[in-house]
Amino acid sequence: MKRDHVWYIKWFSAITIIIAMVFHVNGWTPYNSYLQLLGASGWTYVGYRWREWSMIMNFVPQFVIIIPFLIYTFYIV
Repeated sequence: MKRDHVWYIKWFSAITIIIAMVFHVNGWTPYNSYLQLLGASGWTYVGYRWREWSMIMNFVPQFVIIIPFLIYTFYIV
């Protein structure tokens, strides 16, 4: 099996999202959001490269949910 860069991004993103979940349950906000965005970015790229639109539709809405929360937290409150 040929392991191109997409294979490494896939596994890095999967592990990053698991770590983000651990941060979430420990209440380590906003670091959990940063990690989640990093992992979602990787999976979005993998979905694009694989032409797997269901993956893209799963991870892109996370940006719409998380980024306004971060803006609200750091610039409005």
